This record gives sequence, structure tokens and C-alpha cells, in this order.
Amino acid sequence: MASIDAEVVKHALQVARDHGFAEVEIANGEAQFRATLERVSVKQSTLSSTEPESILAGDEIYIRANHVGYYRADGAKLEVGQTIEKGDVVASIAALGLANDLESPVSGVVIEVLAKEGDPVQYGQVLAKVKP
Repeated sequence: MASIDAEVVKHALQVARDHGFAEVEIANGEAQFRATLERVSVKQSTLSSTEPESILAGDEIYIRANHVGYYRADGAKLEVGQTIEKGDVVASIAALGLANDLESPVSGVVIEVLAKEGDPVQYGQVLAKVKP
């Protein structure tokens, strides 16, 4: 049975995001992967290719999805009013059976959580807002 390697998917998604493509489609035999990317209103040059998860917006920081997949709280459920530290694993994004940790880019207080357990998420999608 054919499969698609998770690293190939990550690379394809990063290349698509870097070059402004709206869709990614990968096939290997019967195995298929397809994603439609959400447009991000921030200039790509302001984002590091290894850290898509945060963007400063006034006095709040957005925690953004670092992969396409499904949001998982994994025991680190984000709640409004919760204090988090930079580097804390605040959730994971499950993609192709793999859980990819999502670390907080900043220390602060969670002011809004926009994703629920099991929600499908796009690369760069805002999952929570933090006030540093």
C-alpha cells in the first residue's frame, strides 16, 4: 500500500506558503493528500519559515497553527485567563497520524481561544490570542 511521508507534506506546504500557492495536492499511488491554504494578511517576509505561529497585532500575539491538520489540546488545554510561558507546549496539530507540538512564542495571558478539540486547522490559522 502506498503512503505519503509526513516530511514531504511539510515541505510541500512550506513551499506553497512561501510562493503564494493556494492549494497543495500530493499523490503516491492510491494515497492522496490535498490542502487549501488560508491567505495570511501579513507580508511573508515578516514570518520566519520555521515559526509561523506568532504575529504581533497591537498589544496581543497570535498563536498560529504550525501545520495543517486537527487541533489537539493534549492535556495542555488553553483557557482564557491562563498564564503561559514562552516555549510551553500549548497544543498539538495532528497530521497524517503524527502529533506536532505547538509551542507558545511568548509569555503572557491567554485572552481568547479560537480553536476547539478536533477542529480542522490550516497552516497559519490563528488558534489563540495572548497578551504579553
